Amino acid sequence: MGFNDFLKKELEKIRDNNLYRERIVLDRDIIDFSSNDYLGLKDNQTTKEKLCKRIQDISLGSGASPLISGYTRIQHELEVFLSEIKETESCLVVGSGYLANTGLIQAVTTENDIIFSDRYNHASIIDGIRLSRAEKVIYRHNDMNDLEEKLKKSNCTGNRFIVTDGVFSMEGDTASLKDLKFLSDRYNAVLIIDDAHGTGITGEGRGTVYHFGIKPDENLIQVGTLSKAVGSYGAFICGTYELINFLINRMRTQIFSTALSPVQNFISLENLTLMMREPERREKVLKLSKLLYDKAKEEGIALNYHGTPILTLIVGEEKKAVEIRNRLLENGIFVQAIRPPTVPQGSSRLRITVSCKHSENDINLLVKSLKNILESYHG
Repeated sequence: MGFNDFLKKELEKIRDNNLYRERIVLDRDIIDFSSNDYLGLKDNQTTKEKLCKRIQDISLGSGASPLISGYTRIQHELEVFLSEIKETESCLVVGSGYLANTGLIQAVTTENDIIFSDRYNHASIIDGIRLSRAEKVIYRHNDMNDLEEKLKKSNCTGNRFIVTDGVFSMEGDTASLKDLKFLSDRYNAVLIIDDAHGTGITGEGRGTVYHFGIKPDENLIQVGTLSKAVGSYGAFICGTYELINFLINRMRTQIFSTALSPVQNFISLENLTLMMREPERREKVLKLSKLLYDKAKEEGIALNYHGTPILTLIVGEEKKAVEIRNRLLENGIFVQAIRPPTVPQGSSRLRITVSCKHSENDINLLVKSLKNILESYHG
């Protein structure tokens, strides 16, 4: 069998299992309920106008990795501001959340260490653990009793690490950070929090650590992205001076990657400033998220809601999830169908994300459309 024939055969298997994925170009008049642009910052006019005024003074690319000549003043300013938001000593900005998690976990762990990971952690965390040489222990989702039992039984000659999402991207629920911090202190573990979906939303925009009143210390590492609520691109790792200096010297995904464009870092810094200066964006998206849940409940639609802009409708079957997505698209609404391996087998779903750009009319249209589609399945 030739290589192309192999690819065709594998694609046929994917289609037969209703797991085929394709990119969809959305028309401007489509109401997007799948974007992670929670605060509506990715198209904000304020940053666009400032960028237009400054564009002649900003390089389009960085030209090199940060350790060669790609580390620019704007990246330094961005890192300082992120450190202030996260209340840490230092910060490292990298190209993406995937590079942040895979690079961090691989860099700080050894073959003598054990990593305890929540079952529902993001794929970048999972892959970071795979790339590391540490032992892996998976605990049940947000189950502190299960985690403690596994910590008790562990025999570790190196460091223990507990890794979790702050807000889980496919569930919309928040990690039990107070309990996780208690356990990490009790068992002398380093706690790593990927706050990609918490930054900008929880803790007055500062994230889940601030939300739970936890003061960052030397055994707490915060990771996050600039591509979701911040509406830009890139990622960051916040922690102690020693941690960041260590990563600058040992983290392969930043040593061997070209630094982010100064243009992108400028956008991130401006959008972060707006995020912190305009709390009404966060207040609106949280209000709209609750409104969606309440209106759906009134119509008998069982959305899973945990107080964040991520709501889910579990439908189970892969084919049904895709059908509902396609029918919503016919109504001018885009909600992506999430299927395995992104979520566990049998839990295919519609993942609905609310933005402060949405209106009450958008919410009403989504609920009405969902009701009509779901009723057609029942009779």
